[in-house]
Amino acid sequence: MNFLVDENMPRSLAPQIAVLGFTAQDVRDIGLRGHPDVEVMEAAVATDAIIITRDRGLADPRSWPEAFTAGVIFINLPEDTPASTVNAKILELLANRLPVSLLGAFTTLESRRALCRPIRRRS
Repeated sequence: MNFLVDENMPRSLAPQIAVLGFTAQDVRDIGLRGHPDVEVMEAAVATDAIIITRDRGLADPRSWPEAFTAGVIFINLPEDTPASTVNAKILELLANRLPVSLLGAFTTLESRRALCRPIRRRS
């Protein structure tokens, strides 16, 4: 499973996801820092990657192009949450959920829970 870590996430997140055995790229490492959401989405479509973000624009399934079927994990934690806590919550989610449950879904990660809603069927 592939993940695309948005620039509003901790810089240390992608390498920690990779330790779990997943493929993870940070938008800052692929030349997309500061680029519009549509370009981040295009990169996710090209690599079939689930986007991990705090960006509400990327988190709106109504704005997802038809070709985007991977899904989004939206981090809904207070802005002052330490990077180590943000990373730990995401890694806990990835370790405790069946990866297939995240595919094609809009997942909201909050301080005490993660809610996952299927959006796109995957073939």
